[in-house]
Amino acid sequence: MKKKSKRKTKNNNKKILVVIIISLIITVILSFITVSENKLTRDERYFKIEYEKYNGKKSSSGEEYISVSIKDDNNIEYLTGKETVDFMKKKTGIIYFGFPQCSWCRSAIEVLIDASIDLGIDKIYYYNGYGDRDEKYIGTDGEIITAHKGSNEYYQILELLDGKAQVYEGLNDENLKRLYFPTVLFIKNGKIVDMHVSTVDSNKDENKKLSSKEYKKLKKIYINGIKKIK
Repeated sequence: MKKKSKRKTKNNNKKILVVIIISLIITVILSFITVSENKLTRDERYFKIEYEKYNGKKSSSGEEYISVSIKDDNNIEYLTGKETVDFMKKKTGIIYFGFPQCSWCRSAIEVLIDASIDLGIDKIYYYNGYGDRDEKYIGTDGEIITAHKGSNEYYQILELLDGKAQVYEGLNDENLKRLYFPTVLFIKNGKIVDMHVSTVDSNKDENKKLSSKEYKKLKKIYINGIKKIK
């Protein structure tokens, strides 16, 4: 009876040891996950939510938004209009102009994040200027009418683009410019050394995700821009 009791005690001890080891492993894993999550900034978390929440949803025109998968550590930092103007005047880095409901932006942003990570860029500065742009159209008498005036910061951004902004489509006036999305600026010490608008020429359908070939082509464009500021 004593031998059986000893065996039972040993078996119980082994079981307890196994449980302790498993508990320690789980604790280490959970601690690692917690530390990793704590490294993410508030902007990184919000940006992921902001863009992914439109996955599977439809736009007002009935088209389904392109699904995106934004990396947790996406390096995004939000800028206000004023901060964007200040950045363009004197700083170095990447500014991404876009907004989550923009199909071209949804195609481009994953590529930009991947390119920046590959080249060790720790920040992509993001300005959603959609609501700050002006809205113009041609009236029945041919006169250009401003339906919505842009913000002061928006007009300052157009000035800082120094002629690099694209012509405002549909107004028949080469002197009127507009900021289109997505636009990516590569700035070094307050000077725009490179700029890319939209995705790639072959990406004609805004509701269609980039092909592998288009992804590589756009990534190369972004990489070339990044190299000019490093």
